[in-house]
Parts: sequence; structure tokens; C-alpha cells
Amino acid sequence: MNATRRTFLGGAAAAGAASGLGLSIQPAWAADELKLATFVPNTHIIMAKVLTPWAEKLAKESGGKMSVRMFPSMQLGGKPPELYRQMARGISDICFTLPGYTSGDFPMMALTELPGAAESGADGTRKMWQHFDKFLAREFTEAKVVGLWNSDSAALMSKNKPIRTLEDMRGLKIRTPSAAQSAQLIALGATPIDMPANQIYNNLDRGVVDAAMIPMSAAIDFKLIEVARYFTLNAPLGRSNFLVAMNRGRYEKLPADMRKLIDATTGLQLSLEGARVYDEQSDAGIAAARKDREVIELDAKERKRWLAAFRNHIDERVNEGEKAGLPARGLVGAYGLLG
Repeated sequence: MNATRRTFLGGAAAAGAASGLGLSIQPAWAADELKLATFVPNTHIIMAKVLTPWAEKLAKESGGKMSVRMFPSMQLGGKPPELYRQMARGISDICFTLPGYTSGDFPMMALTELPGAAESGADGTRKMWQHFDKFLAREFTEAKVVGLWNSDSAALMSKNKPIRTLEDMRGLKIRTPSAAQSAQLIALGATPIDMPANQIYNNLDRGVVDAAMIPMSAAIDFKLIEVARYFTLNAPLGRSNFLVAMNRGRYEKLPADMRKLIDATTGLQLSLEGARVYDEQSDAGIAAARKDREVIELDAKERKRWLAAFRNHIDERVNEGEKAGLPARGLVGAYGLLG
């Protein structure tokens, strides 16, 4: 465990108090109960269509020997950026979160969020798993990575000012999910504001931020179509990564047949399902926004201008990584992003 994680203190005291909470997906005779913590509610698309079906499959195929108890909406205490560290400390057994919420702990993962890294959620997901063992696994020593996928492409959602050109970005305060994407906004002349997704609605409504950088799949889950009036869809921005991670010690203590079952139902298989669900939800979000909001799509010439604005940004991120002793050039080169 690195120094940042070793010094983590928040959230530990809340675990005992929350023991009576959560949704248990298990038969009455289940022997191994795994606690899964996340910041999203049970109604969130990934909970409903990915994690709950996976939990049900584990319970069924284990013959009742293993179950998952869900703790949505931070029921185990703490704040969304603490989820991975809570899992690493054993407060939860599994977490669903974004590595970008604590980008400093995942500098190699942050490079996969660079502009142009993926053409789709499935494309980005396959690339992460293709390069996982060589470049990314070093950042997950405390965890067994159960799922890791790209979101659909990020949109820019604003309340008062439409974003049609590169110039429209300058000076705007824009919500961002990670340090990697904050750096992208700075490269475009905007001011990034770090903020979990569940805080966007109120802060956009009150003018704390001028816009939010978030995939359209989130527009429905977090009701952002109610508060945003303008949606810029196809800006060449990076994609957020979503993570389902299990405490490595907890995983290794499971019986061999239970570990085998987890291995067989997770990894790339589960991750591509997560990417597919987000892509479908993105289409639904776009369709909903088109009903009574303005949907803006950049033309090819404007997209090229945005990509040119990112050239120095990509080179700087690579150089920073190399100076820190990371194989940044190797990973970014494998993604085809070097100039």
C-alpha cells in the first residue's frame, strides 16, 4: 500500500454503524457474504443491469455458498473519493467507483483518460485490458480487479451558455471527475472544479459551476436534463474509467472454487457489459435531451481545432510520467497518441 493510502483515515468508524444497512442478494444459507460499497443508488443503471445480475449469478452458481450485500449511496460512510481506500482497508470487500476520484493514486490509469485514447466505450475497455498486465496492474496491488471499463464519451452540459466553439470554453468553471480531465479543461482555457457526479445537479443549478463534463449516460441517472439546457456531445474529450475492485486479501481467503467462479464471471466479460450498458444509456440520454433541450455537435473542422489544442497537453502528461519513473511513453505509445 502506498503512502497516500496508508495515511487514509476517513470512513473507518462508519463501518460498524452501517452493519444493518444494505441490500443482501443471497439465499438464507449463504456462507461467504461480500460487502459491495458504492456512491450510486440501487436505481443506477450499473447497479440494476450489471452489478445486481452479477451478484445474483454468484449466488446461484455457487449453490448458495457466496453472496453479495449491496451498500449503495455511501451507506458505509465516508465520501465517494474514499471508496477504493475503504475497500483496501477492508471496510468493504468490493467497491464500485472511479479511479479518477483519486487520480494521484492511479497515475498510469489517468493516462488512459487522454483525449483520443478510445473511439468508443468498448474500444477503450478492450485497450485497458490488453495493456493491463504490462502497464496498469502495478496500481492495484491491494485489489483483485473485477471490472474496469470506459464510459461513453464525455459531454459538456451547461445551463446558461451554449458551448459551440473552442472560444466558448475559455473562462468557464466546469465540473470535472478527475485530475486527468481537469488538465484537459485547463488546456482548453476553462477552470476545472473537482466534483462527484451526485453533486452536479445542485451546483449547476446554483451557478457554482457553468457546465459539467460528464458522459450522457449520466444525464438520466443524475437528472441533469432537468437543470442543463445545452448539451455539447462530440467534443474530443477523454473518457472516464469505472472500476469494480475486490480486496485482494478477502479474495485470496475464499475457497478455490469460489475464486474460480469470480474469475469466470468477471474481467473483460463483465467490463464489456458495463461499457455496453453505458453506451445504451448514452443513446437514451441524448434522445431525452433532444426533446426540449439544445443538442450541439461540433463539425469536423471544430473538432480538429480542439484536438490541436491538446497536443502539448498529451506531451506534458507523458513527460511528467517519465520523470516520475513511470512507463508513460510506453503506455501512451501503445494507445497511438504520441506525436
